[in-house]
Amino acid sequence: MVVTLDDMGSRPEAVPRQHRIRANGITLSVAEYPGPGGGGDDASVVLLHGIGSAGASWSPVIDGLVAHFRLLVADLRGHGASDRPERGYLLPDYAADLDGLLSAFGLDRPLLLGHSLGGLIALTWAAGHPGRGRAIALEDSTLRGGPGVVPSFDGWIALSRLSPAAAAAHYAEEHPDWSAEDCRRRAEGITSVAPGVFTELRAANLDPEQTDRMASLVGITSPVLLVHGDPAAGGMVHPADAARFAVTLPDARAVRIAGAGHSIHRERPEEFLAAVVPFLAVHVREHDVKS
Repeated sequence: MVVTLDDMGSRPEAVPRQHRIRANGITLSVAEYPGPGGGGDDASVVLLHGIGSAGASWSPVIDGLVAHFRLLVADLRGHGASDRPERGYLLPDYAADLDGLLSAFGLDRPLLLGHSLGGLIALTWAAGHPGRGRAIALEDSTLRGGPGVVPSFDGWIALSRLSPAAAAAHYAEEHPDWSAEDCRRRAEGITSVAPGVFTELRAANLDPEQTDRMASLVGITSPVLLVHGDPAAGGMVHPADAARFAVTLPDARAVRIAGAGHSIHRERPEEFLAAVVPFLAVHVREHDVKS
């Protein structure tokens, strides 16, 4: 069931319709951007943000995407305006949420775009639903877990305990190329996250078997694009892992954005769109031809 709350405000960029949907036993907040000509299911892209963020984090590329696609921009559980249950923050939980979202909007073969954690959610869902994902675009989703990523969780937990103003100041210092609005959005996102988001995923990554995620991906048959940055600039995907990813899956390729960090859509929006839009658009056209 989809309950619609029309957003009556006006702003220069595209204005979404706000939905509250039931999925996997919780309520998720989803912003719908109709896209060109009102959009349609065949040209619908579901956007999944990264950890400690919210759907609003896609703002730098919304206009560039909505010119081509209908967008469904979700706040993940524990984030933004979605429900914050006490527990249930592992990848299978998020993948079940995504499946419920797709059912609520009647999307059988979706196009998915995920940043970081959002990309891992898309892959987890695709592994459990072979052939259903029409195409999946990933943005710097780390292909390695395990104890090596635990320090990142410790850093996020520390940031989440700051005031929004202090967290924004941290991001402004760490990312001088980010706008004040980007820093504010990121700070609001990470300081409002449900505590279980970080603690459950941190605990899961204490397991050394989580270090290599490639084995869990071999059943994915959907076309997949991995757009990644440079580790020296803050990217979380090593080039060797990206190359291995591209040959592990039957229909996958990787594109490196030189000099970009982890949030490519925020740091290099034009280059990000140049990589992602043609990839997704091809699969919209292929679907139209087959239909």
